[in-house]
This record gives sequence, C-alpha cells and structure tokens, in this order.
Amino acid sequence: MRSGLRTCTFADSPTGRTHVKSHRLLSLLTLMVVAALPAPGADVTDTKRGHESRKSTETKPVDSEPDSLSVIVRIVDFVAHPTLQVVTWPLQHVVAPGVEFLTYPTQPPIRYFLQENVIDRATGLFQFGPSQDFSIYPTVSLASGTASRTGATLRHQSPFGRENERLAAYFQYYVNGDYRIRAYLASRGLGGTPFNGKVGFALNRLESGRFFQPEVNLPFYHALNSESYETQLDYPVYEEFRLRVGFDVLNNRYGEAPPVVADQPSNTLTSGFFQSDTGFDPTGAYRGLNQSFLDRMWQVALVRDTRSNENIPLDGSRFELGWNYHDVQLDHSFYEWKGRYTTYFKLGAERYEITAREEKQLGGTAIDRFVRRLEYQRLRQSIFSRKVVVFQVFGGQSYELPGNSMPVYGPQSLGNGTPLRAYAGSRYRNYAVTATSMEYRFPILRIMDGTVFNEYGVFGSSMGELDFKNNLRNSWGFGVRVRQPDMFLFRLEAAFHGLSGIVFNATADTPF
Repeated sequence: MRSGLRTCTFADSPTGRTHVKSHRLLSLLTLMVVAALPAPGADVTDTKRGHESRKSTETKPVDSEPDSLSVIVRIVDFVAHPTLQVVTWPLQHVVAPGVEFLTYPTQPPIRYFLQENVIDRATGLFQFGPSQDFSIYPTVSLASGTASRTGATLRHQSPFGRENERLAAYFQYYVNGDYRIRAYLASRGLGGTPFNGKVGFALNRLESGRFFQPEVNLPFYHALNSESYETQLDYPVYEEFRLRVGFDVLNNRYGEAPPVVADQPSNTLTSGFFQSDTGFDPTGAYRGLNQSFLDRMWQVALVRDTRSNENIPLDGSRFELGWNYHDVQLDHSFYEWKGRYTTYFKLGAERYEITAREEKQLGGTAIDRFVRRLEYQRLRQSIFSRKVVVFQVFGGQSYELPGNSMPVYGPQSLGNGTPLRAYAGSRYRNYAVTATSMEYRFPILRIMDGTVFNEYGVFGSSMGELDFKNNLRNSWGFGVRVRQPDMFLFRLEAAFHGLSGIVFNATADTPF
C-alpha cells in the first residue's frame, strides 16, 4: 500500500512498463475524481485557529463542481504525507471509531443526563456549605475476585476557611467484608511561606489480603491490620522543581487468613523469596508474615507538576523521583527508589472540550459519521486536532540491607497502578520493575473522553537484570473517562493481556 493506491508488479519488459505507467495514470485520475467529490453530507469549513482557543467556524456551501485548483491542492495535500496517512489511518478510522462504537451504549444515558442537567443537579445533591466547597459522594469499583468494592469520598476545598487548603477522605468496603480508610490534609503556602505541607492517616482491616509471590507469581492470602501516619513538606528549589521530605510510621500486624481461604491447598508459600540462609521458611516470618512490627520510613524526593488541570490535563507534565529508607523492626529494614514521569501533548490549536452546542450538533454515534470521516482531506485534522496523547514511564528498585530481610511489601510491583490495567492490584513483584504507557484521548461528549492505550512492563532481580524474554508483560485496551473540570467521576475500561484475556475496570480512580 503506497499513498493509499494499489500498485501492481509486472515483468520487466517494455510492455510491462507501459502497463505500469497506464495503471499509475489511471489511479491518479481515479484519485482526482474521488477527491473532487465531497462525502455525503460533508461541509467545507473555513476554520481560523488561534494559539489557545478555537474560533468560530463559518460554513460555506459546497460547489457541485469544484475547480481544478481545489482538486490539485487536495491531491498534493494527500500525497505530501503518504507515510502519515498509512501509519495513522488504522488509529483514526478503525480504533477510534471502534472505541466510539463499542462505547455507544454508555453515550445515550450520559447525553440524556447532560440535556436534562441531571449530572449537575446530582452533583449539587452531594455539595454542602455556603460556597458549595464541601462534597461527599459514593464510589464503586468493579474488579476481579474480591477486589470489587464500594465506598464514599469526602472532599473539602477550604476546611478551615482558607482556599489554599484541601481535605480528602476515602472509605472503601470490599465484597468480602474488608475495608480501608484514608484521609489527608494538604496546604499550599504554609503561613505565607513557599512551603507546601501534607499530613495523612490510613487504616487497613483486611482478613484476606492477597500477596503475589515473586518469581512464581502465585497468590498467598493472609490477614493484615495496619495503621499509617504520614507527613510531607516540600520547598521550591529550581524553577518549578520542589524538594520534598517526609516521614511516615506504619504499624503492621500480619496474621492468618480465615480457614476457608488459608486451608486451601493452593495457599502455600513456594517462592525462593522466602529462602533464608538457614533454609526455607514455610510460615513466612522471614518476610514479616505472622509478625507485628513498625516501619519508620524516611523520604526524599524531587517533584514537578506543570499539568494544566488535574482532571482534564491537556499539556504539561508530572515528574517525581524519590528515595525511601525503611527502618523496620525485627530486621526487616530496606531502602528503595521510585521514579515516574508523565507528559501530556495536546494535538492542534483547537479547544479540546466539546461545548454544549457542538454536543447537540453531533447527535449520536452513527455509521454515516464514520463514513464521512474516511474522506482523506479530514485525516490530518482529525488526527492532530482536539486530541491528547499521554506518555508515562515508571521505574523502581528495592535493596536488601546486610543482615536484614525486607517484608512482603518491600519488592516493587507491576499492576493496575503502574499502570498495567489488564492486571488487577500488585500482580508481578520483584526487586526491580520498569514500565511504559501511551494513551490516546479524544472527546466524545462534553464530559466524556474516549481512550485507547497500550502499556508494557518488565521485572527482574535488578535494573541490570530485567528479563525481557520471560518477564515482559503487555496491557492494551480502550475505554471512556467521565469527568468534570473540577472532579473526576469514573472510568470504564476493557483491558487485555497481550493477545488473550480481558479485564473490565469500572472505578472512580484514574491511573494518570
């Protein structure tokens, strides 16, 4: 396939060369005729682009017989970018329309909610206070096994009457009766200084917590009751970079899972991770299982956040590189480093968000809209306008201290939070992991974005010994994000493991 035209190969002879020339001439004439005919119902618009926003579009009538100059310009515009057309054609005309078509059942109810102002009114039901700055709303997350949960989220934009402070609290109740609670208070410009601060508290009550063993990747279920107390303080050091220091205290109490789970033959420790100098420990105490201990963590990190909006980031980036030292009782001390970089690229100068008027004009998802998009003159504008491409790179490594054995949560992990969205939770664990992700976002409705993503992750005993042959994992899929400028509502995604398996995510959490 070259420049959208089919080419044929003939014998190297005068007659063959004549056929080639005739065929190319015929193809070119065919392309001219196709380019000259507008798609059914298509309009020719004169769009003026600004640096930050999309200006009004004036619609002109379509001539029944376009002049030759217009035809030549359209042919040159197409032929000048043959590689672009070939590379991006599947994304725009197969993947993106496919996502929009597959997610069509979610669009009519959301469109109805928008037309009837249901979402704004429903959001208002959960907002309180004179300035509507206090909100509490339910959350639901559907996942495999016992990872499904429901709960509630509380947010206050000015808990003490100061707009530079934020309070958030989360309660999560799992289908098996386990629950988690987390709350934190963040403040910008402490006391009129350049310092930012944060304090937090978390509580876990898990009777059947799941831990995937390194190397063998088999689950082991245990009980865990824990509380954590965290403090952070950051200060600007260079341009938009800030130096962050923190101190956390984690109180862990591990125990056995309920008999219905613990007595299963498959609930057995088999990984070499539990092999000590004195032999294999079937109780797991070598790694902190069936023990109670304190973990005092010291943190130093360099952070930078230039995103335009937390809920609808169109450009900018987010960077964090940190070193953590865990001073753990019972000889479980270790240290680690983690790094994450996410960058956002807005394609085109047009406004990303769809207005209420545009939403009404779009109507619904229909086959004729997909057919009209196949017109070649729309390809570059469709690919490089009103879209956002997101790249993320993540890496981390943990290190044993001499005479110590890090606890079960010490190794790095790959999973939904890395993200590798086709694997729930902390699916793959080892001393070192790295992952990369790319996501293509495009607006469908005023508060809904379509997404297409592809992710890869690999793990190993160290960064220098990552096993790409046996430990490389892929996650790809599509979905929708429903959000407002000041609140992320939920996401629905279908994620696949390479070429097999599927995981459905319905959650109020956002991976990035």
